[in-house]
Amino acid sequence: MNHKISKHLRGVLVGITYMAFTAGTFAANEVGKDATVASPAMETGGSELVVDPTKRLESLVIEVNGERRIVDPTKGIDVVLGDLLTIVEAYLVSKNTSVKTVDLVGFRSRVNGHSHDDRGRVIDTGRNLSKKRSISGDGLKYRIEASGPEGIYGVTVLNVLNPELLSLDVEINGKLKKILPDQTLQLSHSDLIRIVDVRTNVRGNENVKYDGVIKKHTKELRFSRGDKIFARIPIDWQGP
Repeated sequence: MNHKISKHLRGVLVGITYMAFTAGTFAANEVGKDATVASPAMETGGSELVVDPTKRLESLVIEVNGERRIVDPTKGIDVVLGDLLTIVEAYLVSKNTSVKTVDLVGFRSRVNGHSHDDRGRVIDTGRNLSKKRSISGDGLKYRIEASGPEGIYGVTVLNVLNPELLSLDVEINGKLKKILPDQTLQLSHSDLIRIVDVRTNVRGNENVKYDGVIKKHTKELRFSRGDKIFARIPIDWQGP
């Protein structure tokens, strides 16, 4: 067997080995639990993750409806559709290196010459996010990438939940009754009715709208946020 290999063939073999190793590396990253080494780095114009552990993304500061949160990149952040989000800052393990840009991939900025640095921008999660550019194209998960001259320092995930009605407390003739989302509110035209409390998955019911007064012959109670009606409670009127 001839053990001599030409320089050209040796180069081809090395190239094949490198390609196989690279593919294996990204495949392993895709199933990892750490969001900072996930595969979205492959989809950012050829940028790659920085492997220096001292330049790993350690945390982000993000405001949701004015409330400041410290975000662990490996866990991501949950918001409800319609929340107002502002990325304040991103920090690396090493304090000697700073993040140049923080890009919420899918944010549709109306600012001319948008630089992909979304820090300081107020983002309406109900209106300013492109569904097509979400991770799975369903508008539920978006990448937030922190980058610098060397590449991407880390990636975390923005999880966008749909608003939900959890329960409704209604006072009928002085008696309190809890109504769940799958129930029908049964009323008589002579009833004295008052909505006491509405519980949703939106913190503080921020920007949640509903009719506070139930009028005669109203067919349903509607609960909305922004332009979207997210819950309906049917009303069954009994008696004349």
